[in-house]
Amino acid sequence: MCQNFNGNSGSGFSCCDPKNFVQDKICNEFTVAGDTVATAEVIFATNSNDVIYASGYIKNTGNFPITVQFVKGADPIDGTGGTVIRQSVVPIEGTFNFTISRFDTIRVFATGATATLPAAGEICISPRYRIQ
Repeated sequence: MCQNFNGNSGSGFSCCDPKNFVQDKICNEFTVAGDTVATAEVIFATNSNDVIYASGYIKNTGNFPITVQFVKGADPIDGTGGTVIRQSVVPIEGTFNFTISRFDTIRVFATGATATLPAAGEICISPRYRIQ
């Protein structure tokens, strides 16, 4: 923990580099017909040059377990490629809460989902971007 110039904790930090962030909040419903990682849907993408820090949740409101992948370096249009930073399966009627950094894409797929019977969910994310 940093201390200010007189040795007490406070807002006048002299030993820490100041960090300025911008924070957004995005909430949206989604459906996904892809049932493998190759047919996954992108539900969030940002500029891969930005390091973001994000917290939020993904709620499963459909009939299939949803696999969620946080990826660094994926194609922002089709979601392919990249390195999976974190992966989780959200059960039917379940919610996955997260706090994560160093990713640029969130993609989802649901084993068993089809175009006529897609999986469904809700994402709510609060990304924080460093102002440089």
